[in-house]
Amino acid sequence: MKSAAPVKIGASSMFLRKNWQILYAVLLIVLVPITVILNTFFVVNRFRKTVDVELQRTALIVGKMFNVTSVDLFGDTEKLQGRVEAIAEVLPEVKSLDVLKKDGEDFTVVASLYKDGIGRSAHGRQNILAWYDNQAIAYLTKSPRSAAIDQKLTPDEARSSERYWGVVMPLEDANGEKVLLLSMKLSLAVIDELVRSNLFWSYVWLLITVLVVMLVLASNTRLFQYASLYKKLQEVDQMKDDFISMASHELRAPITAIRGYLSLFLEDAFGKMDDKPKEIMKTTFSIATHLGTLVEDLLEVSKLEQGRMKVDMEELQVEPVIEEIVQQLHFEAEKKKLAFEFKKPAAPLPKITVDKSRFKQVLINLCSNAIKYTPSGSVTVTSEVKDGNMLEIRVIDTGLGMSAEAREKLFQKFYRVRTNDTATIPGTGLGLWITKQIVEIMRGKIYCDSIERVGTQMSVLFPIVQEKKTVQDAPAAPAAPAPKS
Repeated sequence: MKSAAPVKIGASSMFLRKNWQILYAVLLIVLVPITVILNTFFVVNRFRKTVDVELQRTALIVGKMFNVTSVDLFGDTEKLQGRVEAIAEVLPEVKSLDVLKKDGEDFTVVASLYKDGIGRSAHGRQNILAWYDNQAIAYLTKSPRSAAIDQKLTPDEARSSERYWGVVMPLEDANGEKVLLLSMKLSLAVIDELVRSNLFWSYVWLLITVLVVMLVLASNTRLFQYASLYKKLQEVDQMKDDFISMASHELRAPITAIRGYLSLFLEDAFGKMDDKPKEIMKTTFSIATHLGTLVEDLLEVSKLEQGRMKVDMEELQVEPVIEEIVQQLHFEAEKKKLAFEFKKPAAPLPKITVDKSRFKQVLINLCSNAIKYTPSGSVTVTSEVKDGNMLEIRVIDTGLGMSAEAREKLFQKFYRVRTNDTATIPGTGLGLWITKQIVEIMRGKIYCDSIERVGTQMSVLFPIVQEKKTVQDAPAAPAAPAPKS
């Protein structure tokens, strides 16, 4: 049976996988400014069109107002000429205003701001359309000239940016009959200048917005790089945890075997040994024990950091556990000629909810440390209820103590108090960090109070199990009196 051929990933696909954050950032840097620019142009064009429509309506309204206010002057050309000139004085935007009369197939100017044009013929497609369709026509032009002058644009007018609204509309008499034709041109110079000013500042703010967006996106690109770096660091950290866990598991078995064989030699299981080799064996056994402790601590650290430490919470009476631990560690205290005791309170202590094995681990670690760092004197374990809802267990020694600076770092990983007195005391610097994590997992708290050359007090607190209140039976109601016969 043929095995499946391995799938080859192309270079481009591999590049996309490795650099997708950078490509995504580049895409944003391109798309976001383009979107902002297109949106600005769309808004500006809509604004310009809206303004043009409003100006067109204004021009048509001016033409209708002329019709309404001048209907009684249509038969008197002199008065009509005066009205045309009066309108031009009131509305400086009006650049040309002509009143045309139908004359055969053409139109003749009867009143105009351009007086030399009066009596001349006026041509223009707009004139014919407005007359025969009997409706107003508005159109944009660059020529401000009168209807009596040739409408062809000069080169200067063609190059000019100034615009005019041209309006051609029939003028009706009082009976609604069209008698004349109005041809008018309104300058858009003021409005166009305002529009240009608004557009200029719109483009300025557009440029500023695009620059800000590009700066933000460039910054985000760096954030993408940081995120990618953080992800890689997480992967490296996970690899480190996995390696420590695997190495610790692999080291545990051979170290246990080495200690077992060394203990057999020390117990003269293979024959009595001379003093010198036996001392070497004792030293080797001590080193193997220290190494085993380190491996166990590393395993605990790995479990805690990966969230794999499980606790089986149960209600526990603490006095028997403390007495058991004191008895277990009593030999270590005797070797250093230390007084080691548990001052049992007069009244029974309330129960707490903890994992029994982990609780014992915490107390063993605290008591072992107290014995280890106490050259002479005593180690005492006490317990009492604090604040009504917490049980406090204290391990008090008359040992080396520590400074305030050392107390602040005491629960940090791999931290050890470094003094001349502690230089020869073995330790990994992990015990108290592990202890603190276990205490907090079991919803407890741990504190340290210490004075150099006086001693140390380690305190752990756990919530007390609250007793459930039972509802007392209500007193029986008195029996009702029997009815009288």
